[in-house]
Amino acid sequence: MIQFQGLKKQYGPKVLFNGVDFHLRSGERVGLIGENGMGKTTLFRVIVGQESLDDGTIHIRKGARVAMLSQELEVVQQTVLERVVVGDSRFAEVQEELDRLQADTAFHKKDPEEWTRRYGDLHHEFERHGGYERESRAQAILSGLGFKAEQFHKPLETFSGGWRMRAELARLLLQSPDVLLLDEPTNHLDLHSVVWLESFLKSYEGCLLLISHDRSFLNNLVGRIAELDRGQLIAYTGNYDDYERQKAERIAQLEAQAANQQRRVAEIERFVERFRAKNSKATQVQSRVKQLEKMERVQTHRGTKSIQFRFPQPRRTGRIVARAEDLDKAYGPVTVYRNFSIQIERGMKIALVGANGAGKSTLLKLLAGQVAPDAGSLELGHNVSRAYYAQHHVETLTPTHTVLESLVEMAPQLTHTAQRSILGAFLFSGDDVDKKVNVLSGGERSRLSLARMLAAPAPFLLLDEPTNHLDIRSCEILAASLADFDGTVVTISHDRFFLDGLINRVWEVEGGTVKEYLGNFSHYEWMKAKEAERAAAAVKTAAKNEAVASPARKDKDQKRREAEARNQRYRQLKPLKERCTAIEKRLDAVMTEKQALETRLADPDMYLDSHKSKLAEALSQQKKVDAEETKLLAEWDRLSAEIEALSNTPSATS
Repeated sequence: MIQFQGLKKQYGPKVLFNGVDFHLRSGERVGLIGENGMGKTTLFRVIVGQESLDDGTIHIRKGARVAMLSQELEVVQQTVLERVVVGDSRFAEVQEELDRLQADTAFHKKDPEEWTRRYGDLHHEFERHGGYERESRAQAILSGLGFKAEQFHKPLETFSGGWRMRAELARLLLQSPDVLLLDEPTNHLDLHSVVWLESFLKSYEGCLLLISHDRSFLNNLVGRIAELDRGQLIAYTGNYDDYERQKAERIAQLEAQAANQQRRVAEIERFVERFRAKNSKATQVQSRVKQLEKMERVQTHRGTKSIQFRFPQPRRTGRIVARAEDLDKAYGPVTVYRNFSIQIERGMKIALVGANGAGKSTLLKLLAGQVAPDAGSLELGHNVSRAYYAQHHVETLTPTHTVLESLVEMAPQLTHTAQRSILGAFLFSGDDVDKKVNVLSGGERSRLSLARMLAAPAPFLLLDEPTNHLDIRSCEILAASLADFDGTVVTISHDRFFLDGLINRVWEVEGGTVKEYLGNFSHYEWMKAKEAERAAAAVKTAAKNEAVASPARKDKDQKRREAEARNQRYRQLKPLKERCTAIEKRLDAVMTEKQALETRLADPDMYLDSHKSKLAEALSQQKKVDAEETKLLAEWDRLSAEIEALSNTPSATS
C-alpha cells in the first residue's frame, strides 16, 4: 500500500531519519513507536505531503486514500455533526458535482454517453463514501466516542480541545480511507471510548499506522511494531509485548557479536604490534592492518533517556486523607451527586472509571478543590495538602518563560541545583532548560507540568490523564514511581497498562455513587466479566424456573400479575407491530418504484435529447426513493429490535 525508499529528513544538524526503508502492506495494522522527538509525527506529515523530504521517495498505491489524525486542530464554523458528515472535502466535491451534473442539460445534450458515464462514476463514489447512510453512521461513531445526541448539533467551537479532537477522529473514521494514520488517538478519550475505538479498529478494513503510548491498545490491535530510533526504522513482528522480547534478544545478540568482534580486533592488533618491526612479517602485518580498516564494526544498542525519578516521600499524614459527607453537586438542571459520601485513607492508589458524563472529572475536581460542592462538606485529614495535575494546566504555562523559569515560578524555595536535578529527571538537561515554553512539543509541556507539580510534592496527588504525550517507557517509569510513592493518589487515565502498574483499587462512578473494587485494573476487568456472567446466568435460571413452574402452584396474585404483564406487553407491542407492518407495506411500494426507475434509466432512449426532462425527473426521483428506503429500513430495524426485546421479556413479575 505504501513503500518507503531511502527516506531522509533533518532540521539543521539534527537528523530525524536517514535511509529509512519500509513497506506497509494492504490491510496491515502497524504501531509506530519511539521516544518523543524521534520524528514519528514528522514521518506522518511527510506521508501526507505536509512536510518535504531531503532525500528518498514514498510510493503510495494509485488511487489509495490516505488520511491523518493531526494534533493540530483546524478552526471551522460547523456543528459537531456537520464537521463529521461534510468534513470530507472529497465527499463534498462529489455531492456538489452530482448536483451540478443533474442540472447541466447542455452537457447531456452534447454528449449523453459521456454524461451517463460520468454520472454513474460519481454516484458509485457517492455510495462508496457512505451516501445516504452517512449521517446515521456518523451519529453511531460520535456516540461510540462519547458524544451525546443533544451535542450533535452544537457548534464545534463551543467544545474543549479534547472534544474537538474526538470529533476530528470521528470525521476520519467515517471517511474509511485506505490508509489511516492515527497520532495518539486515545489521548483525549476516556476508558469506555478507548475500548469502543479498539473494537471499531479491529474490524477496520484499511491499513492502519498508529502512534500510541498506550501499551494495551497496541497489544490488542497491531500485528507489527516499527520503532523509530536515532534515524533508523526497525520493524518487529507481533504486538508490543512481542517487540520487547524480540528487541531484548536482538540487543543480546548484537552485544555477543560485538564482544566476539572485539576479541578478534584485539588479536589482530596484538599481531600487528608484535611484528610491526620485522621485515619478514611486513606483508602479513599490512594485510591485517587493511583487514582492520575494512572491518565493519558491530553497533550495539545505545540506551536512551527516559524519566528517572523517585518522588521525594511526603510528610506523613493521618489515616484519613479526605472525607466527603452528604455532598451535592449539580450543573444547572443536571444533578451529578446528591447526599454523596466517601472516605479516602492514606496509601490508597485509586483509579476513577465510568462512562462519559458519569461524574469522574467532577469528583476529581471536588477532591482537588477545583470546584466547590453545592452542599455538604469535604475535609482534608491531618497534615494533608494536595496537588492537582490536569491536561488543561499545560495550557496555563507562560509561553515566554524558559523551562527553568517555569519551574522556579512554582518552587522558588529550591536551590538552583535541586531545580535542575528535577528538570533532568523529566528529560530536560543541558540547553533544554533554556528553551522557551512556546517552542516545546506537547509531550515536553506535559513533562514540564508534571515536574512543576512534583517540585514541592504533596502527600495527596490528584492526576487527570498524567500519561498523555509521554512515551511508553516514561509511562512505565512514572507508574513505578507513583506506586513507590508513600502518599495517596487518585487518578483518571485511559491507559490500562499504566493503571495496572500503579493502583490498588478501582472506584466505578455511576449514577452519583461509587462502587469499589480492590486490586489493579486487570482484576477489575476480570470482576466485571464475572459480574456479567453471573447476571446472564441469573436471567437464564429465572427463565428456566419460569418455564418449568407448575401453574397449579401459582397463587391468584401471581396469575393476576402475569395477566397484567401480558396485557401491558400487548399494549406496548400492538402500536409497534402496526407501525412495523405499515413500514413494510411502504417499503414494498418504494422497492417497486425503485425497480421501475432502474428499468427506465437502463433504457437507452431515456438519454435522447427529446427525453432530457424525463431523465432529470427520473434521476431526481431515484435520489428521493433511495433516501426514503434508507430511512424506512433504519426505522424498521429499530422497531424490530424493540419488538424482539419486548417479546423476550418474561410475562411474570414479582
